[in-house]
Amino acid sequence: MSDSFLQDNGNEELWRTIFQDGHPDLTKQQWIHRLMPTKPRCRLCFSPFAGFGGWWQKTFRHRAPSSRNPNYCAACDEFLNKFPGGADVDLSLLFIDIRHSTEFATHASPAEVNNRVNAFLDQATQAITDHDGFIMAFYGDCIVAVWPPGFCGQNHAAKAVECAAELTKHFSKHHDIPVGVGVHTGSVFMATVQAAKGLFRDVSIFGSEVILAARLAAEANAYQALISETCLQRSNQHHIAENNGALTLKGFDAPIQTFRIGT
Repeated sequence: MSDSFLQDNGNEELWRTIFQDGHPDLTKQQWIHRLMPTKPRCRLCFSPFAGFGGWWQKTFRHRAPSSRNPNYCAACDEFLNKFPGGADVDLSLLFIDIRHSTEFATHASPAEVNNRVNAFLDQATQAITDHDGFIMAFYGDCIVAVWPPGFCGQNHAAKAVECAAELTKHFSKHHDIPVGVGVHTGSVFMATVQAAKGLFRDVSIFGSEVILAARLAAEANAYQALISETCLQRSNQHHIAENNGALTLKGFDAPIQTFRIGT
């Protein structure tokens, strides 16, 4: 890679502490903020934005949603602005998306498509956050979530697999929204990204392990989760998954051993 694309800002150790090890100050804030109602919350410190908790934080702590990025409170957005960077983090990640979206859209009105996607996003986001997942991005009818050990502990793989099991179980009871899920554990580069000359800044993930999780989700049948062998071994959740054999995934030379949850 050209040196011009490599970011050297001196903040790598700080980012590794936050997402891999768990920064004591941030961990304390997260614990306190979890006790306050209600969702939605800041992605980084979990400060509530709505209800009594949101009013309290805005009035007395000045932690309202940032004007540049409403996914973060003003304090955390300022942190991302002051300390851009990233680090390699060993974590678990999950992709979930709706199957047959194009086919549905050709037979439904735009309003029906909108309602369907919103119902999916609400239900899937609830399950992910209930299992301590960190929502990275929404791509149309796809959600990307991660479980950094600095946020959710060393049992991150177990939480991701348990979340996948709940998602397949929930949506199998709602056959109007067929979903596929992919779960993997590996090392990714977690870093800040920016656009519009710094007016928008967010956190994203990069690397082949991210692509692998996305490929697993794409291969999953409706109401099914595909889990990599690495993730299942780390999760110690063998009792809830069945052997699905080795799959040849686009972009990967060696077949990937997989396990499945759901039909």
